Amino acid sequence: MKHALTTASLACLLLAPHAAVAQDFDLRLNVDFTTWTLLGDASASNTFNPGWGTDSYLRLTTPGVGGQAGGAIKPAPLLIDFNAPFTVNFRFFVAHGSVLQGDGLTFFMSGNNSPTLGNGGSDLGYGGGSIGGYAFAVDTFNFGGEPVAVSLQILADDDVTPLAVIETGLPDIQPPDYYQWFGTVGFTPSGNDDETGDLYFRIYQAFDDTTYDVNYYGADWSGIAQDIFDQGSNLLGRGVYIGFTAGSGLADDGHFIGSLTPIPEPEAWALLLAGLGLLGIAARRRQPAAG
Repeated sequence: MKHALTTASLACLLLAPHAAVAQDFDLRLNVDFTTWTLLGDASASNTFNPGWGTDSYLRLTTPGVGGQAGGAIKPAPLLIDFNAPFTVNFRFFVAHGSVLQGDGLTFFMSGNNSPTLGNGGSDLGYGGGSIGGYAFAVDTFNFGGEPVAVSLQILADDDVTPLAVIETGLPDIQPPDYYQWFGTVGFTPSGNDDETGDLYFRIYQAFDDTTYDVNYYGADWSGIAQDIFDQGSNLLGRGVYIGFTAGSGLADDGHFIGSLTPIPEPEAWALLLAGLGLLGIAARRRQPAAG
């Protein structure tokens, strides 16, 4: 299947700070989630903070409100060389509700530019939809017979039975200190020029320098990535659409993704790079009101 970009989407792609040439895509910086396509119960908002810059928040589910599913998709695809290494970085935090911790969130990479959101609860907004591709899940609630939460999972094809999983042993994804987490998806190609290789999903938090990884060997992008063309039918490259989902059920956590567009001063950048871990605490205090 080939996907042609509209003029607006092409402009967005070409002007993106981490466009096709880069193989390191950093969603922690310079992303405006209010421009993304929102699905289900998701919402997005921006807040300007003097001395820092503009915080953009994607709220996938609302804390204290159960039975939700929310998602968002970036309108323009990422152009990626799937025969070369790449990473995608993002940051997330969880606001506990009033009942139970759960259910969790995903970051997805898909060939579908107009997906249908999955179900809430243990489907995390991914299972049962038409997103497809690969999803990288932080699952914070489990029933009997499932991987014990908190777990990291790599999912595929709208199925929440994991291809790979690791149980972190964490009793809580968001302790009272309320720090944020950084997520990284990374790929190492096979070297056979066939868009196959090995995937990992990592989460990290700076509060006590904790990292967890899950690996999946034998990932295949050849049936997921799409040929992306401009309106003149010129091939721009291979691409995927990216986004986030989350779900709640009886468990009623709020799930948030954040990105900062810093004030363009060297001091702000240096402070940001040295102390991103502190932003989770600040973000919690400034969390958008439910609405």
